Amino acid sequence: MRGHARGRRAHSVRAGILAGAFAALFGVAVLSPWGQWADDALFGVVVRNGELVRPVAGVLREALPLLMGAVVLVLSLMALRRRTWPQPVTLGVLTAGSIVLSVALRDTILERPDYDHLSGYAYNTFPSTHATVAAALGLATIVLWPARTRPGWTRMRAVTLATVALACLVNVATFAHRPADVVGSLLLVACLASLVGAAAPSLVQPRTAGFHPAEDGTSPR
Repeated sequence: MRGHARGRRAHSVRAGILAGAFAALFGVAVLSPWGQWADDALFGVVVRNGELVRPVAGVLREALPLLMGAVVLVLSLMALRRRTWPQPVTLGVLTAGSIVLSVALRDTILERPDYDHLSGYAYNTFPSTHATVAAALGLATIVLWPARTRPGWTRMRAVTLATVALACLVNVATFAHRPADVVGSLLLVACLASLVGAAAPSLVQPRTAGFHPAEDGTSPR
């Protein structure tokens, strides 16, 4: 019971920190003129150095969320078959909620001051819905993945995080979003996941706690 209480407290603190970081990022990168300039400058750096992904960036921007969604669907069906339905249902709601909130923040709630329409978009693009989808699906993949060994789970997590990072990169490389937009999406999804964890840590806990030394490829001492 004490462990669960500590876990909930940790998630609550993390959610508060992430929410503060999201608000601070918006305040600096979107509301302030020098923040807009810095974000646009970083945007230019990414675009100028994105030769490796630019030829396929448009395809990747549309394809990655679909591929990640297919993976999560399969993992969710596997979890439902094992009758462990709370996690896939919760993660499905979390993904949908993240998308709805991302769209509402970008299109309705938040506004971008137009200090210089020649150097940036005159409308708000913070946060990125595409990056929100990728981040939420990446989280679901990491939580639902039925790895049997810790090294296997670690490799899967690395691949998933790299995929999310690529999804964020191509959103910038295709001129769809600035760097702050995709970072804001990551903070948004992480904050919502921590809020869920504050209520019930097990719902966002990956299946790593049950690994035994033998499963990790090590021998007990």
